[in-house]
Amino acid sequence: MTAAVKEKTELNQSVKREIDDYELDPYQFRIYARITRRSGNSEAWESITNKACACRMSLSRTRLALQILNLVEITQ
Repeated sequence: MTAAVKEKTELNQSVKREIDDYELDPYQFRIYARITRRSGNSEAWESITNKACACRMSLSRTRLALQILNLVEITQ
């Protein structure tokens, strides 16, 4: 990846202003960021096990974070 392409990609990956209003805990935010980064402009299909491993959290913590994110409907 060239520096120009990398820079453009990084600029497009900013946190939406509304996300701050949800008052997510660090675990929920980390999972949200992972899903957002992995999905790009489409859907993310990473397994829960892989999400947990990549985010360095337990499966139960990952599942709980995903449940909360689904309740506030920011990952759909």
